[in-house]
Amino acid sequence: MVFPSDSGDLPSEMEVDSFRRLFPLQFHERHLAESIRPDGRRLGIARDTSIALASANGSALVKIGSTTMLAAIKMEVMTPLLESPDEGCIAIDFHMPPICSQIVRPGRPADAAPVVSKQLSDTIARIGDNNHD
Repeated sequence: MVFPSDSGDLPSEMEVDSFRRLFPLQFHERHLAESIRPDGRRLGIARDTSIALASANGSALVKIGSTTMLAAIKMEVMTPLLESPDEGCIAIDFHMPPICSQIVRPGRPADAAPVVSKQLSDTIARIGDNNHD
């Protein structure tokens, strides 16, 4: 999306970024009015996605647009509880290193980490429950 300046010239990237920071509501309203995202994609078009198996067993490198994530799965065989010998358990641990966001500080876990872990656990449990019906 291009925002012409008062002189009719195409604005610089810095002018567009300034407009976005100073007037975020108007910035996004202009994009929505034209059914286009700030990165130029139409609203119904997803970002390019790629998945590559990483060198470590049970891990994958996922890229969605300019966002890159590393997912790793670790499995441990355990003896089931006597009350539920046919059931297992899942423990999800979600990590966000400080490089991934300004809100994450070195030396302590991100505030969002336990929330994301719980949401992932609940989602997986719900999928498992639906598959048993």
